[in-house]
Amino acid sequence: MPLMMPPFQAPSAAVATLPEAPSLADAEQSVFAALDADAPLPPPVQVASGARAYAWLRAAARWKTGSGLPANPFAKGTREAEEADAVRGFLASDSGAARLPLKLSGSRLLLWTWMRSRDRTAPLPRAERAAIEDRLLDGGPDILQGWALRHALCFAIAERDNARFAALKRAKGSEAPDTFVGVQSLLGLVGGPSPVFRLWQLPDLRYQDATLGELGARRVWICPPGFPVPPGAAWIIPSATGDQNGRETGLDLNMKAEAEALLPALKGRAAWFAASRGDWEAAGLAWFPILIELDKDGNLASVKMGDAAP
Repeated sequence: MPLMMPPFQAPSAAVATLPEAPSLADAEQSVFAALDADAPLPPPVQVASGARAYAWLRAAARWKTGSGLPANPFAKGTREAEEADAVRGFLASDSGAARLPLKLSGSRLLLWTWMRSRDRTAPLPRAERAAIEDRLLDGGPDILQGWALRHALCFAIAERDNARFAALKRAKGSEAPDTFVGVQSLLGLVGGPSPVFRLWQLPDLRYQDATLGELGARRVWICPPGFPVPPGAAWIIPSATGDQNGRETGLDLNMKAEAEALLPALKGRAAWFAASRGDWEAAGLAWFPILIELDKDGNLASVKMGDAAP
């Protein structure tokens, strides 16, 4: 029997409206958000326009150094095809980054991935690395610009490069004022003693107010479980939320449960738990992992944080 339309319903209202195809910018934002959260890529979507640029970005998101080059999805003879070929040539030769056209988000992501791989395998000279950071900071997706800024600031801290920090602050300080305040505080701490932090000893969960130089080691490693702890380093494990009041003398129930859940990862070694993020962020220690080297007097000799950490 044929389906009858209710007499009070206009025929047009019964036709399902197809969802509007997302813009290229929105589709790209979803890809970058997944990468930022270290989550699987979202399923591909049909974009309103720019399908090949979207395919190029998804190929870039899947690319890893040492794997085959991402395919060029663009029609021959187009500006986009020439850019993709230039980027593919760069990835194959590891040279010519300064001349790369970077109109496409996928091209920018590939350059970022290449630079991060070099950080871990064959670090770039300081000037070349800064030039690539500056190119990635000059336009493109906001999330990728944020990664590039974090990268540049982490290396400025590790190298105690005040001139580089000042240049970045002039260019981007108004866009991330709190970040620059924290980094400036940290640069001011290097060479002197650390602030006093409230730490909770593991496994017994007794609190201790101490500078980093009072933990009995010349190296301090601040990082969640999952990364190898450098030999001889005092290990501080930051809370996933950092919601504890920094002056409390007892852990709240949620924070205590979080600390106790860490005990199997210790495998019998001593460690400290940082339950409150406020004091750490005020000191500029905000991006993990963090390796701090101390001098013989317990002062901060160097801070390698985030992208600059080993």
